[in-house]
Amino acid sequence: MKYTNNIIKNNKDKNIERIYFPELDGLRFFAFLLVFVHHHSLFSNINTNGWIGVDLFFVLSAFLLTKLLIAEYYKTQTISFKKFYIRRIFRIWPIYFLFIGFSIALFLFSNGAPSNYIGMRIIGLFAFSDNIMTAIYGWNPLPYTAHLWTIAYEEQFYIFIPIIILFLVRSSFKTKVIYIISIYILFNLIRLTLIANNANSTAIIGMLPITRFESIFMGMVIGFNGFDFLLKKVKPLLLGLIGIFFFLLIYLFPLDNISYWIIAQYTFVGISTSMILFSVLNSDFLKKIFSNQIFVFLGKRSYGLYVYHFLGNGVASYMITHISILPSNSFISFIYSLSFTVILSIISYKVVETPFLNLKKKFEVIISRPI
Repeated sequence: MKYTNNIIKNNKDKNIERIYFPELDGLRFFAFLLVFVHHHSLFSNINTNGWIGVDLFFVLSAFLLTKLLIAEYYKTQTISFKKFYIRRIFRIWPIYFLFIGFSIALFLFSNGAPSNYIGMRIIGLFAFSDNIMTAIYGWNPLPYTAHLWTIAYEEQFYIFIPIIILFLVRSSFKTKVIYIISIYILFNLIRLTLIANNANSTAIIGMLPITRFESIFMGMVIGFNGFDFLLKKVKPLLLGLIGIFFFLLIYLFPLDNISYWIIAQYTFVGISTSMILFSVLNSDFLKKIFSNQIFVFLGKRSYGLYVYHFLGNGVASYMITHISILPSNSFISFIYSLSFTVILSIISYKVVETPFLNLKKKFEVIISRPI
């Protein structure tokens, strides 16, 4: 078996059977931590912009799927859309629908029969359109589901990525460049139009794949080795520092109000997340750090960590409020919340996710991450 845990330099190699980057599992865990602190009051400074962790998930997903689909094409001379969608279903749907079911049951237990509006939001969750509904109506009021709009966002992306990759992998270099530039310009024009027409919520700009596209976009470019030329000019660690620098620049462009600066901000987000990803992929020093066994272990469970972390916050808040013998402060709340989220994600991965991941492997053309 030919195995790679680095970037495939030759996408036309038909002998590659497995693609796995353990360091990216570690990076996934840190993406989760950014989101986690964003939704917790302990770290007020990071809390403001920890949402970039979502974009780090986006760039990781786009890169890995692009790399896998390119390898599949050169192995089989095609891309099986059916197998791709089945793999995504087995990975995403089990705990997503399980958690939605739990949330609905909790809501019914606490509030009784749902209103028409709540019914509409439930349908939005099941139909993977909650990002659109959240952009229009606001956060989902069902317990612990406000963050699940990102799952809808990614599912919408998954519909198109095999089609896009199949088109691009068959295209000349010139066609690829024209296509990428054209899409970038088109999506920015859509965003400019929304801003010019006084879109009344940052959510409309930030929750749709066509208006928050930079991280997905650049992850695909890295998947096509589009940034490899940088390695001849800049050290990988320096690229990582550039990514952190652009993350810090985001503080200069707050998302509180709709303005044309949002275009600069999301551009900075795309540069930040892609440079961090690219640096981790190419720096031996960073690979060693992010390939730490604990980080990899938790990174493999990052999907569950992400899905359950709002519930973890709720459980921690309940414990501190209702159990008088427990200390009551933000740090203790943070520890309780993170601990419960980690424990729940480990159990979920073992009991719920692993059986479906084993089924998913039956539809793999290129073997990916070991369970």
